[in-house]
Amino acid sequence: MSAALLLVLAAAAAVALSFLSARFFARRGWLPDRPVARSSHKAPTPRTGGVAVIIGFICPALALSVVEPGLWKFAALVLGAFVLGFADDARPLPAAVKLVGQTAIAALFVFLFGAVETIPAPFFGAVALGPAAAPLTAFWIVAFMNAYNFMDGANGLAATAAIFGLSALAVAIAASGDGASAGAAALMAASVFGFLPLNFPKGRLFLGDGGSQSIGFAIAAFAVFAAQGEGAVSALFAPTAFMPFLFDVAFTLAHRAARRRSLVEGHNEHLYQLLIRLGSPHSSVTALYLALVALSTLTAIFAGALPATWQFIAPAGLAALFAAPALVLCRRAAAAGLLAAPTPAAAAPLAKAAE
Repeated sequence: MSAALLLVLAAAAAVALSFLSARFFARRGWLPDRPVARSSHKAPTPRTGGVAVIIGFICPALALSVVEPGLWKFAALVLGAFVLGFADDARPLPAAVKLVGQTAIAALFVFLFGAVETIPAPFFGAVALGPAAAPLTAFWIVAFMNAYNFMDGANGLAATAAIFGLSALAVAIAASGDGASAGAAALMAASVFGFLPLNFPKGRLFLGDGGSQSIGFAIAAFAVFAAQGEGAVSALFAPTAFMPFLFDVAFTLAHRAARRRSLVEGHNEHLYQLLIRLGSPHSSVTALYLALVALSTLTAIFAGALPATWQFIAPAGLAALFAAPALVLCRRAAAAGLLAAPTPAAAAPLAKAAE
């Protein structure tokens, strides 16, 4: 049996297992996510969708590890990321404990699979990271795991972006000559696709932290695979492709910091959340972000053809493009009373700046 046929069968199994598991968990209603003041859903909704995604990915991945022995190690790390998130779903963990767990998983990935050794930098071209390669790669993985988790708050938003981004990464990794990792990325995309009908558009099932942590880890890890090897794509490919997510998180944290609001407590001030709170339906917000991820991915592809010195223009240009609409949106949200007021220490300089 050819490798291509094996992958097609494994992907079909991933879709089927994830979809059937998702239906099962949606009916059982385990681990309900009960709405609170900052929630965008109205009724208790089970957050066991991550279990369905993991079943859809792990089972065919372990089967394929018979012909690709290294695949089981990666599958074990994805499972570890899921267990960490699922533990937080079952009983919320302190932020420090989650961070330590994420860092351990990222460090183990770097130990087993290596780091990104070079990055494109303005004026300097391809820069060798040397001893900084391992910690910077681990930092990227942890940062993206959290960013992806923050963006999992609207029906279909995180899942559709993951399907598109993972598919793009599968193609990029395949082009670099790493067929096994490309196949694993395709399997993860297939398992998320199987979960999607239970999450979009009606939101009968949520990924939960178990799902968002494992998918976020997988995307970040596949980005590392794509940047390795002789035919590797730019290390900026994945950050550029997911710039709508990264920008939303960075802009929101910066905006809250400017108002002296806590950066670690829960809130509903992400740009996509403000759109929903201002009246946009989940489906429209999801379609917008998917379109932006598609645009960013095309930008990443074209930027990859540029000399390393100029590749930074892609993520920087996208961030500049997103900045003005983000500021307008925050102004509308502030006028509607949707933003937490600045702390007294921050109110005076902000008021002066507004004059």
